[in-house]
Amino acid sequence: MSVELDFPEFPYEEPPHGITCWQKPWNGVLVRVDRIPFRAGDELTFHVTVCSDSYGQTPAATIQGVVSITADTTTVDYIIPGDGVLDAVPEGSITVFYTLPPPTAASQRSRRAP
Repeated sequence: MSVELDFPEFPYEEPPHGITCWQKPWNGVLVRVDRIPFRAGDELTFHVTVCSDSYGQTPAATIQGVVSITADTTTVDYIIPGDGVLDAVPEGSITVFYTLPPPTAASQRSRRAP
């Protein structure tokens, strides 16, 4: 069965397309992937690039964060760290994508087991 992946969201951005001091980005910025049937044992890798311009053309910091799914869920959250990532620029843009490797044959068999 194939699963269509959705775009990651910044659930607390305000105004739209903005992350301001109201969200306290120095404490990290929440990114959420929602409405996808994740299974226990899945591993999501978030790929984050912080740029010093609003068009995403001048990278200032990059990071990868892995989230291991411990129980079946439809929502996965990741906090982009403030220290060493978001604090690389006083203002700019954040680009996030994620990858979810396909399940192995062994994990597919175990998912079908009663």
